[in-house]
Amino acid sequence: MTAADFGVDPSTATDPEQYVMLLRRVRDQSGLAYREIARRAQRNGDVLPASTLATMLGRSTLPRRDLVSALLRACDVPDDRASAWLAVWGRLAAARAATTPPSRERPSGRPGHSPVGPVARVTGPSGPVAAPDTDGGGPTSHTQRSAALRLIPAGGGIGSAGREPGRAAASGGGGRDRTVLRGLPSPAVSEPLPEQGGSGAPVPYQLPPAPPLMTGRSAEVGRLLAATQADAAVCLLEGAGGVGKSALALHVAHRIVGRYGGGCLYADLRGATDGVAAADPADVLGRFLRALGVPTVPASLDEASALLRTWTAGRGVLVVLDNAASAAQVRPLLASGPGCATIVTSRWVLADLDTTARIRVDPLSDDAALDLLTGLTGAHRVQAEPAAATTVVRRCGGLPLALRIVGARAAARPDASLTGLAERMDDEGLRLDVLEVGDLSVRASLHLGYQVFGDARQGERRQAARLFRLAALPDWTHLTPYGCAALADLPVAAAERALDALTDAHLIESAGGGRYRFHDIVRLYARERALAVDDPHHREAALGRLTAWLLAVTVRAARLLYSDERFGIDEPTGPTRPGPPLCDTTDAWAWFEREHTNLLLVARQQAAAGRTLTGVRDLALVAAKFLDYAGHIAEQQQFGHLAAAAASRCGDRSGEAAGLNIVAVALLRQGRLEQAIPILERCLVVQRALGDRSREAAILNNLGNALRDSGDLTGALHHLQSALAIRRQLGHRHKEGSVLDNLALVYQRLGDHSRAIACHEAGRAIADGGTDPLREAQALVNFAETLHACGDHREAIARATESLEICRRYEHRRGIGLALQMLGNAHAGLGHRAVARRHWREALDRLDGLDPQACDRLRAALAPDTTP
Repeated sequence: MTAADFGVDPSTATDPEQYVMLLRRVRDQSGLAYREIARRAQRNGDVLPASTLATMLGRSTLPRRDLVSALLRACDVPDDRASAWLAVWGRLAAARAATTPPSRERPSGRPGHSPVGPVARVTGPSGPVAAPDTDGGGPTSHTQRSAALRLIPAGGGIGSAGREPGRAAASGGGGRDRTVLRGLPSPAVSEPLPEQGGSGAPVPYQLPPAPPLMTGRSAEVGRLLAATQADAAVCLLEGAGGVGKSALALHVAHRIVGRYGGGCLYADLRGATDGVAAADPADVLGRFLRALGVPTVPASLDEASALLRTWTAGRGVLVVLDNAASAAQVRPLLASGPGCATIVTSRWVLADLDTTARIRVDPLSDDAALDLLTGLTGAHRVQAEPAAATTVVRRCGGLPLALRIVGARAAARPDASLTGLAERMDDEGLRLDVLEVGDLSVRASLHLGYQVFGDARQGERRQAARLFRLAALPDWTHLTPYGCAALADLPVAAAERALDALTDAHLIESAGGGRYRFHDIVRLYARERALAVDDPHHREAALGRLTAWLLAVTVRAARLLYSDERFGIDEPTGPTRPGPPLCDTTDAWAWFEREHTNLLLVARQQAAAGRTLTGVRDLALVAAKFLDYAGHIAEQQQFGHLAAAAASRCGDRSGEAAGLNIVAVALLRQGRLEQAIPILERCLVVQRALGDRSREAAILNNLGNALRDSGDLTGALHHLQSALAIRRQLGHRHKEGSVLDNLALVYQRLGDHSRAIACHEAGRAIADGGTDPLREAQALVNFAETLHACGDHREAIARATESLEICRRYEHRRGIGLALQMLGNAHAGLGHRAVARRHWREALDRLDGLDPQACDRLRAALAPDTTP
């Protein structure tokens, strides 16, 4: 790929600013980082340090010819194209020379603050201060050699009495003309002033160039702009590596720098720089003080820090401290004057740093990320392949660093399709490799945060590193201290401390409620580290401990909800590990609601690997009842398949049939009777052959319901009566109530209302024992349905209201929806149409996504001129 393919035409530049903008485009589309360009230039025999390149592309003045030539050669621009660039450079340089007055007026500055640009060399207390850059190019003096230090000329500084600001002195200095620069406000009387040699102290402008694109950060920008207006503001931008903290800080700093007549100081504190120690605050203080014109820097850190505060007090100085490693590193560098402000960025929380504003920088939204990708690759690329662009954005996870890398890759290959890139990023094994270009690397950025733990000598930090790796192994959506303690075989308190430390480093995120989560890309990196560092046996053992712990807590929660249920499994064995406090049925229901997705994902992962198959089977059998009550039909069906497959591989035919019974119930909830009934009939044959009477009764009960819904009321009665007989023979009184309730619904549809009510009352007498309150709530709704069918709408409302109260107590969304639906039906029977429709609308909101058949009936009832 050569620059000739980039379509950048230098002849369109009419002034130096446009010329530099086009040079930036060449650099961006080359996909090369500054360091790589510097290395290439050195190999070509050119001198183009990365810092000089950053300064050159950040200015709006015409660069030196030799720097332009070096940049073009490093970007592989062919000689004929390079000649065109240099011809345009010559035209712009000639035009500048023709319009520059002999007196060499200073360039105008940006509105609202002192102008920025090259100045005439003047003699200061220690010799020359700065020389004019006749080519608008690279630095020549020591101060100019810093990445982006500029001197701000002005007219009102420290000068001898009676001298007009901004006018050359008429005498002194051996007859040399000396330009008076606008000096900073005078330091305190106790501090030494620079000698009055006709020039004031230089006003530093050390900001690196602002990011060319900034999208999706309007809220953060607004907060930071407002926060910096406070006197002595200290604003911390915190967030994960690659999330765009530095870009946001520089974007805002460039917008507000005009407020600060004393200039701006910038330092990369290297708290996130691979292979380089964090910056020593004493060294940074020395650079800051010298930039401000302090003649002598104290050796003591405390004295130097006090001197910085003295020299910035009242001057109005903006300080940007990028990539801070700790609060201790930042404190000595803070400017505390009333007109000063400090912006700090860090991937650490820095809880011990006193701030006036803390702004968390999170990954971009999908829309903002797509906007950024569009800006980096061009709108035509995104419009041509919208599906691929969406996939790329999703796989980047909203990280601006990842999007910038993808954009550089795409820009460097304008003829390549985004689809190929999207396919490689879809492969989890390749994604981190794709997210590297030049010296930009998401993997390297994440490693910077991890190595603080992985390379640490302290036991707790190394423990956190191990937990970081192991916690990425399970396919869970959220992690908890209890689950992590089981996974890593740690005390819960130690797991909590490790999770807190990882959160402070933004390697994991707090999800609230004592739960944590990985960013998708961070999880890939953590798994990569686990595969590289941890022994396979240790990884497998960790997942086994987690599965066993999940099963134990699931059984404990289920026992609270259904105290008489045994689920046909053995009691969990193995070491008892602490779990979350589950004191009553409310706690148990809430735990299932939080963890049911994790249960499914871990069970699926273990089953796919052929590990802990008995645990997977038992976990599915125990969780299925909650999933059925709650209306999580898709998960219920998947768990049934997992149980059947795991039991089959263990040679457990009864367990396999029990798993298929779960699948069939999920199909019934979807109204897919033609698929459910044959499965139930096959399972019934198996359980009868094996003599498993309890599971035979369960299948007969479900088969009776399926036949009732299919219209075979005679077959339904036969199967339900058989199920009731077995329950009574086995003494399973707690399960009689469920069968009686289902029998009542069959009698209701047969028109035998008296027998239906008798069955409901008998079943309710059993449910009143309180062993299964959610089953009681379901029985009350079914009873209300029968009463409504009999025309007793007021009693139906009473029963549905009782059910609603129970379900609200447990925040049982599906149960609430079914009770509201029944209330609406009963009120409609009384002619209360407005009340009925209000209940139906709320019921539909509750049941959407949980009970498709009920939702269909509700939509029909809510349609205009429709009677339910």
